[in-house]
Amino acid sequence: MSAQLRKKIQKKFKIRGYSLKIEALDEVLSFLRSFPDAEDEAVDLLLDNLEHESLKSSIIDKEPLQKVVSLLLEAEGVVAEECPSSVSSHSALRIIDVFFVPKFRFDPIKKHFYEHTGRLPIHGEASAKAGLYRDRFLLLYQRVSRDMHFIKPAFDTEMSNFGGCELSTIQSLVGQSGRRWVMGVISQLEDGHFYLEDLTAAVEVDLSKAISFI
Repeated sequence: MSAQLRKKIQKKFKIRGYSLKIEALDEVLSFLRSFPDAEDEAVDLLLDNLEHESLKSSIIDKEPLQKVVSLLLEAEGVVAEECPSSVSSHSALRIIDVFFVPKFRFDPIKKHFYEHTGRLPIHGEASAKAGLYRDRFLLLYQRVSRDMHFIKPAFDTEMSNFGGCELSTIQSLVGQSGRRWVMGVISQLEDGHFYLEDLTAAVEVDLSKAISFI
């Protein structure tokens, strides 16, 4: 494998907020040997499945990658046995019964997903609707915060024209000055008044001069 491919793999993992150890990088390279004509798609597939693992750190070692690679190669083998004529070099499907689909939740403190093992009622409780929007917000928040433009630089690296774009909570804006980046949802808590709201607080915003792109 060329050094260019190694750099490409490390860049893709870095965009998702991960760093690879040497043995983990070797595991990825070994996996890509099974997909010589679809290396980019194979790395993206590996990253998508890696996000469902309960990782202890953003620095990836060999063990979690081995687990994901084994699942993908196992799924590839099942597809090949059932329909060998329709298998391509980059197909990897795993069929899961809808009633046994694992439910994952995001821990904002440890910053990783964990599998919810408790029993889920057929009919939602009163708090289910609020929980749905909270989980969806946390999912989007962690995806945005892992984007290359919003990752806090560990060293003096290149940043955007606005400097560091690390996301801040609305509550942390109290007593602060200067430019800050926040993420929230626009809600109408009062008639005629709109607020930008996250999980910590809400602040009224003036939308009279807002520009619509629709």
